[in-house]
Amino acid sequence: MSDSEPELRAFVELAIGGRVTDLRRAGVGSSRVTLLVDAEDERGKRRALVVRHDSGDGPLSGTDIDLAHEAVVYRALAGQQVRIPALVAEAADGRSLLMERVQGSEDFAGIEPAEQRGEVARDFAVALAELHALDPAELQLPGMSSAGEATQDALRDLTRWRAIQRQRVKEPSDGTRLAGDWLEGHPPDAVGRTALCHGDAGAGNFLHQDGRVTALLDWEFAHLGDPLDDIAWVLVRSHLLGGEPEMRAALPVWSERTGLPLDPGRIAYYRAAVLLRMAISCQVALGHASAGGSMDTTTYRLLLPYLEFLLPQALREAGCAEPWLTELDRAGREGLDAVPVLKAIARPLTPLETA
Repeated sequence: MSDSEPELRAFVELAIGGRVTDLRRAGVGSSRVTLLVDAEDERGKRRALVVRHDSGDGPLSGTDIDLAHEAVVYRALAGQQVRIPALVAEAADGRSLLMERVQGSEDFAGIEPAEQRGEVARDFAVALAELHALDPAELQLPGMSSAGEATQDALRDLTRWRAIQRQRVKEPSDGTRLAGDWLEGHPPDAVGRTALCHGDAGAGNFLHQDGRVTALLDWEFAHLGDPLDDIAWVLVRSHLLGGEPEMRAALPVWSERTGLPLDPGRIAYYRAAVLLRMAISCQVALGHASAGGSMDTTTYRLLLPYLEFLLPQALREAGCAEPWLTELDRAGREGLDAVPVLKAIARPLTPLETA
């Protein structure tokens, strides 16, 4: 497994007062890994658990996007009407979390038939609405607070990611730099309400079983902001990972449950911001790897040119008309041309008016 296996076994066994019977890695991961754990507590009761562990040498180590931040969200949402795994224990150094394992599959685009995929999408819209219905002022969220001003709440997460880019990326691309400047200068002047946002919502980050969403996963990017930021994440993730028609068709369910309109102008802004944050994440990971970090960068090297191809279109839909967009378009197309396997599957964003 890894050098950390004895440490993680000891962490689990101390937390449950029992013994680990099996510990195996889920997915490919990098510096932050997910481990599936089978265990027995002191009474012999079987426990199905999950460990999230950070080696401390990842691209985002040393930032506030970490497992300690994720633990804050798990604690705050315990007992709330939000579908989230129960937090069992947190390591003293904040680098490991132990949670109950929820049954279900992460595969959304692969659900067949499409009617069942639509059923899951509609229940996901309900699950997301349950999160956005909570009043953040009534949650214990140390380190997170509302600015009380719409433009500041709209910019909150983008500002955090741009700061990380300045700290971690030696040579940011012109596209991400110019897009960031424009987005910071043109935030929405209103938000429907300030809510706890998942920050990476959508396909691949929830579990489903028998047509129902069983858990929302991966809360490292959670922040206070405009709920439409999460809607933009849903659109982008389904565009990249599949199942976009069903997710789009389910969005009115979210709107009905929350009482918030699907404002296309704000969604367009946040969709461009999502693409930018994803691109920054790729740049940070690639920079970390080039400096000697031990992680597989295949996904980041393929995803980054796709994001930079989509970003100019997203900016135009958000109202950007700067002359440099023409150059970004050219650079984005050239980036795709340089990766034939990516060019074969890449497609422009679906215009928001068709949602």
